[in-house]
Amino acid sequence: MEISVFFASVHCISSRPSEYRKGQKFFIVYGAILLALVTIQLACDAIWCQFMWIDHRNYPGGPVAFYRVSAGVWYNALAFAADTAGNFLCDGLLVRPIST
Repeated sequence: MEISVFFASVHCISSRPSEYRKGQKFFIVYGAILLALVTIQLACDAIWCQFMWIDHRNYPGGPVAFYRVSAGVWYNALAFAADTAGNFLCDGLLVRPIST
């Protein structure tokens, strides 16, 4: 869904006159960064869930014990960092002053 919304936005911006497009380049780059962060977060969380529910299902104590033990692994930390960075960027865009 996010990929299609991003490319629809890029298409709408690119079909406008060139003087409009020059001012909107910031939003295209910003949206691409946000899309990359969301993709990183989703991929890392998918890997962690696969390890927890499928690959290490027979971990002593079950998936709940694996969840507790593996909360600090690098891919979980990367997912958390990408999610937090995306949240900061989205909130920063909300408070960004509008230039005319």
